[in-house]
Amino acid sequence: MRSSAEDLTTRARIRDAAIGLFGRDGFARATVRAVASLAGVSPGLVIHHFGSKEGLRAACDQHVLSQTASQGREKTNPGSTRQLIQDYLNNPEQYAQEIAYIRQCLGDESDAGDAFFDAVVRQTEDIINAGIAAGTIRKFDDVRSTAVVIASNSLSILMLGRHLSRTLGEVTAEPHGIGPGLLRQLTLPALEIYTHGFYTDTRFLDAARDALQQDTINHGREHAP
Repeated sequence: MRSSAEDLTTRARIRDAAIGLFGRDGFARATVRAVASLAGVSPGLVIHHFGSKEGLRAACDQHVLSQTASQGREKTNPGSTRQLIQDYLNNPEQYAQEIAYIRQCLGDESDAGDAFFDAVVRQTEDIINAGIAAGTIRKFDDVRSTAVVIASNSLSILMLGRHLSRTLGEVTAEPHGIGPGLLRQLTLPALEIYTHGFYTDTRFLDAARDALQQDTINHGREHAP
């Protein structure tokens, strides 16, 4: 787990241990006692710093989300994006626990899991708006819905990593299937789609708009007094 030198406090050590354990075992199975053992502290000290297991998870969520937000801001700058990719390729092990933790959050059908996904969508919306303001991202009619699509596409790679690696012939020791080889294969195709689009003209977009407009008209008729 990535932490700055200034962040190596007892509280941060407990939090990082919890991120690793939650990512490996899941939130329900991991215990405060196990986190304390991994961090080299007493269970009472964990409670002292975080109040409860739920409080510890909230702190872990906040930390992981702050990391993804920082990466997201860097993605609005081409120069920073280059450095971000190089950092991952040079030190993929630093991201392994973060990836495992996010996967657990996405698969957790709870209020906390819902809140985590909602936070990722809000971050994505902020990234899109920042990119529009900077002139690196074009304007969209519905930024919120676009953010949901972009966030879902990005997160699906984390959830489907094993299948993606298997299909592309990538071998990785990581159980989630995400490794440098997968990034090397998917980065350019993904950016080509985002940069140049997929269709050669607007016919599919126009057809979808017509269908949805007609649906709105029909729906209005059904509910007319």
